[in-house]
Amino acid sequence: MAKLACMTCICALLTGCGDRLSEIKDAASGINTAANSAASAVSRDVHAIRAIDINYKDTSFTVNDLFKTILRDIRWDYDPEKNELHVRGTWQPPLFSDQPWNDELKERLAESGIVDVTCKIIDDKIDSSQTKTTVIFNNENLLQKNGEEALHHLYDTYLLSTH
Repeated sequence: MAKLACMTCICALLTGCGDRLSEIKDAASGINTAANSAASAVSRDVHAIRAIDINYKDTSFTVNDLFKTILRDIRWDYDPEKNELHVRGTWQPPLFSDQPWNDELKERLAESGIVDVTCKIIDDKIDSSQTKTTVIFNNENLLQKNGEEALHHLYDTYLLSTH
């Protein structure tokens, strides 16, 4: 009789564990679904644009390499109707190191300064004449560069950061 009672208790415990295991599996599945949804939120167009090769001063790199090197916390968006890539990230040195910003401002920019870049993509290349770069801090535009000057500054910063 003691064995039967013991077996009944073990079965009851295992039944409870089975329910709990099912809940854990459901939770894990939900996390996986959310992760897949977030990954697909970035359109296929953005992935293709990020893979575009750039050749500058005898160096080859991708759009993805460029922005992942010069910015932090990047957010990508591509507008296929306008052929515009919008990249937004947190400022980090040496980007725009030529500016007369004091050390305190540079520290604050590294914490919450935003760099917003818009590039027009034509025939799988960035149109340098239509590039816009803005550095924003406390909802104020600290710096804006446009055109070839803006794009070449981004490229030069990439080269400086990688060599």
